[in-house]
Amino acid sequence: MADRGRYALASQLAVLRSCPEVLARLLNKGGSVLLAAKILVVSRLLHTKLSEQASIRNYIDTLRVKLARLRQRLLSHIDRQLRNLQLGPDEVVDAMCAFSLAASSSARDILRHFHHVRAEAISAYATLSGQPEAYIPDALQLWIRTLQDTNAIVPRQLSQSLAKLKSTPLFKDPSLWSIKDFNYEIYARWIGDDLKNFVPYIRHDDLQSSMVVDHLTIWAPKTLDAYLSNVSLLLNSIAKSAAIVRLRGKCLKLWMSNRRHYVGIEKDEVFDRLRKPFRQRLGYLIQNDSRALKEVSVHMTLTIKDQDQATSQFSQTLWKSSLGSVDVSGGAETFLCAIRDNVYGADKALHAAVSSYQQWLIVMGRWLSTIQELRHLRWEDTLDDLDEDDDTEVRSESLLNTDDPQYLEGVLGESLRAAFDLFQATAHELTRNIVNDASFDRKAAFLLRVLRNVKQHLPSAYTNTEFASSVVYDLQSAIAGFVVNNVMAKHLSSISKAAKGSRIQGRPLWDGVSELPILPSPWTFKLLHSLQLTMTNTGTDLWSSGAVAKIKLMLRESLTSALSAQNPTESITDGDEEIKSSPLATNETSEDMRLSSGNGNEPTEPGTAENEYKIQLFFDISFLAHATSTPSTKGSSNIFEDYLNKVESEALLVPMSATKVKQSAAEYWKRSSLLFALLI
Repeated sequence: MADRGRYALASQLAVLRSCPEVLARLLNKGGSVLLAAKILVVSRLLHTKLSEQASIRNYIDTLRVKLARLRQRLLSHIDRQLRNLQLGPDEVVDAMCAFSLAASSSARDILRHFHHVRAEAISAYATLSGQPEAYIPDALQLWIRTLQDTNAIVPRQLSQSLAKLKSTPLFKDPSLWSIKDFNYEIYARWIGDDLKNFVPYIRHDDLQSSMVVDHLTIWAPKTLDAYLSNVSLLLNSIAKSAAIVRLRGKCLKLWMSNRRHYVGIEKDEVFDRLRKPFRQRLGYLIQNDSRALKEVSVHMTLTIKDQDQATSQFSQTLWKSSLGSVDVSGGAETFLCAIRDNVYGADKALHAAVSSYQQWLIVMGRWLSTIQELRHLRWEDTLDDLDEDDDTEVRSESLLNTDDPQYLEGVLGESLRAAFDLFQATAHELTRNIVNDASFDRKAAFLLRVLRNVKQHLPSAYTNTEFASSVVYDLQSAIAGFVVNNVMAKHLSSISKAAKGSRIQGRPLWDGVSELPILPSPWTFKLLHSLQLTMTNTGTDLWSSGAVAKIKLMLRESLTSALSAQNPTESITDGDEEIKSSPLATNETSEDMRLSSGNGNEPTEPGTAENEYKIQLFFDISFLAHATSTPSTKGSSNIFEDYLNKVESEALLVPMSATKVKQSAAEYWKRSSLLFALLI
């Protein structure tokens, strides 16, 4: 009897001593976790049995420490298997059963642990994968697989597998005793009936279908929230719209391909929530890229502040010797660029600003292409694979091809409006700051050229046709006033002499029976020539039809003010009194004066010296009226026309002569207008 006890002790100790080695080897080789869990249970039983032996207690305690470490390794292996996307339902059930044996858990505990491990894995995928492009679809796939596995396995298949473990004593499991290290054929007779007949106690019937639904209803939305939060964070590290669109397509196709009926899950809600982070990230990138228009504003501001940089860097002439020796093998591109730069007043500063804007425009164009790509993506193959009603398919395709692109178009349109409003505000501020600047003409010209290039190449998604119109109007008015003031300052003395009745230089050239002027005075030609030259120096490309109309109106106002300031009427009266009081005055002279001015407005034929300068002034102003006419001035009443009518009445011409003077002035402007091409 004593020998039997020693044999039983030796046999049990031999099997227990083999357990750590077999368990470690099994885990190292990636063997079955369910078999490893069974070995762990056997070792636990043997340890409990042998711990009663005081003679081997120290050795048993050493084995206990080893087995405790191996149990933790086994639980880690089980968790890794539960995270594995490649496992089928049967492998998942084996891992669940292994966890039940290793942790003495019931079916309810197993489900709770399974969902806990999957939730941690979904959240940890961001660091496990190392790349957002890999994490986002893989984590979603794991979430979907969890729903599928839960619906397929729990509670029926899991309960059946757990019940099967209880159906056979553990020491009679063939898979366990087929391991040679245990030498089962030698030690089996000495193990003891209490150990041979041991059946694991597992609660396999404590999980009902309603409990699964309740648990899944809580777990799925909570885990989806965590997943979408991680998606939003990871998308923040992706700056390329193509990568985001690609990930969006993968995730949505993944969900639509697997969105069968899941208990506790609203599939349309999941679909809408999956779209949201991608829409938000694309919208943010659109807003961020649209704000880059500020770079053009910054460049304008720096150029304006730097007077040297604002000064034109190119020569206005095309007859530079360097242009005559350029290489034309490339299609005369250099010469064509020189012509284009000359026509549009382009210098280095303008080229830099326009280049910055063009680069920004390319980025905005890519966004338009991306939105169009989203609009024309085809989802028919994915939707056709679904066993769903037509309304669901129509809704899904409408949201993907209509709702999302419309949202992004709205973001793009609003972002462009905000960007261009800020750009326009900057241009307004710069315009106000340079009005009294010594280099106003150069800086205003630079601003106008930048605005012109921007207005000519607005994005198609930006529909404000009046963009910067008020700024352009202010700049054109300011430049026109600058030019007119400079010209008038140079010619004010000659205008004063003409208004006061100075000597008529072209008097011998008067023609006709009743001699009338056929040429304008030199001061008018010099005035227009100076105006043309100043406009050219400022920049020929700046003078649009609106700008020319402004400069004409301003010139008319300035001329009227300058001529009226000399008070020609008072000069005429003083001259008459001087003639009357002269002792050399004859009766004939007195009679002529009476006829010409005694009744105030009696028309007379020209010929008397005192009103010839008025006739010449009438011709000059008529000539200038044609030179400065605009569609808005024709047939309308204004101070210049009123002054012209006043001079006409003071010239005391008969209607036929007045008409002839007007016709001569019009004919002369017609012949000479090409000399002042910018005014046409």
